[in-house]
Amino acid sequence: MKLAIIADGHLFQSFITNYEPLHDFRTILEKIRDNSPDILLLAGDMFDFKKTPSVYLRHYEGEGLMITVRNILGNFGMPIYTIKGNHEKEEVLRGLDQTVENFHYVKNDWKKLADVSIYFMDTHFEGELYEPEAVSQIIKQLTPAPSEAQKTKILLTHETFAPFENSLPKEVIENARKNFDWIVNGHMHFWNPSAYGLKNVITLPATLPSRLCLGKYWHEQYIWKSSEEKSNFQKRDSPFGHVILDTEKQVAEFYPFTPSRKIIEISIETSNLTLKEVMDRFRDILEEIKGRDDKDSLIVLPEIHGDASFITVFVKDAFKEYVELNIEELRNNTTPKIVTASGKVIPYPLLTTEQLFEDIEKEFPEISKKLMEEFQTEMDINALRRILSNIRETELLEKIPPRTTARLESLLSEIVSHLERIEKPETFEDDLKSIIKRVKE
Repeated sequence: MKLAIIADGHLFQSFITNYEPLHDFRTILEKIRDNSPDILLLAGDMFDFKKTPSVYLRHYEGEGLMITVRNILGNFGMPIYTIKGNHEKEEVLRGLDQTVENFHYVKNDWKKLADVSIYFMDTHFEGELYEPEAVSQIIKQLTPAPSEAQKTKILLTHETFAPFENSLPKEVIENARKNFDWIVNGHMHFWNPSAYGLKNVITLPATLPSRLCLGKYWHEQYIWKSSEEKSNFQKRDSPFGHVILDTEKQVAEFYPFTPSRKIIEISIETSNLTLKEVMDRFRDILEEIKGRDDKDSLIVLPEIHGDASFITVFVKDAFKEYVELNIEELRNNTTPKIVTASGKVIPYPLLTTEQLFEDIEKEFPEISKKLMEEFQTEMDINALRRILSNIRETELLEKIPPRTTARLESLLSEIVSHLERIEKPETFEDDLKSIIKRVKE
């Protein structure tokens, strides 16, 4: 028997505004049908109940999407069997079972298909570590075998497998191998023909892009280390696709699928770089992408990592210059590194308020010098002391609202009130408005 298997399409998630996952879902099913499988297995999370990781799909939105889904599944023309993943609602799968003739939802049970028996196990994944009770339930489900001996027995699951710390214990899978010839698992979003180092234990690739597992998904990648003058560019085959398991030949093969939107990851290390240098590096790469003929069919995933001695939220300002590109939200994997004017590093987590005041006072000579060098603003040490004293005596840090933007605006207002008596450069007003605008954003 030839089994086509897919997982983790997350069809109802909106990856980016101009990406249509249902269009690609129809296309990949057409390609699967060209391989002439006997049945199609869905290993969970094909029909997500969220649009994004934090926004749920409204009922009417789901109903509108299901019209297309039912049409695609019905036109596939071959039997389809599914389990439930952790991002799906059982009601959706049962509804498809009742309305699409060739669609079947099997919940924690065996199904005999020709000379193959498959145990369909709904997900037990609930995040973080598997509790002992959950592992116990899984073991109980994996011990029974069909009454009549079958040539091939398959377990279809949607759990966390190796190499992560919160995976199912390896011994559970090793014991399961005594009852199954193949263990096929969704949820992991990447192709591995020998999970846990065990033969015939496979994890499936994601069928299509989604907002989950950002950073694993890319067709092209720019990596720019802080110590390098240029970025390193590389390509690879699509990480998306389906698997064909041939039970006669006892072979599982991965078939890559290139979605209608290619994914380009830009990963920039921030250590020892200024905000401007990081933004310029993004601009350098984005200019190159902007000049491509296929720019409209690209999804750009920006990421920063390393130590950061600047406010990283401002990095996104560089993206505003490239509105014609499909740029996803910036993924921030940096570690804060607070550097004072004299070059001293304040360890993380930050100091107490009293310690902070003491360190700021020590920095007054360097702060005054920096203001003159970089902003042509002359402010003597006594003026700096007055600002700090006022903030301290009025308990401004304790009284201002907890929201970050409100706190920053309050502090800026206090500082600006003292700057009114100081001779300022011509560009000061415009620079200040720019800073305030960024704070409000």
